[in-house]
Amino acid sequence: MNFKFKDIINNTNDQVLKGLILKVKNESQKRDISFSDVRPHLLDLLNYDKKIFDDVIFLVLNNKYR
Repeated sequence: MNFKFKDIINNTNDQVLKGLILKVKNESQKRDISFSDVRPHLLDLLNYDKKIFDDVIFLVLNNKYR
């Protein structure tokens, strides 16, 4: 699987889900951010859509933000 954030967002029609994905992406890209700052956004995404969460967490953990 070589998804990018752009691919996930473009293949998503749910506006709430897009917002959750973008929030995780934007928050996790900030400098000097701790996991505790990103965790609530990841939990929101996990609770909303586990499949997309799995794709997004892979990208976050591997620093693939393009």
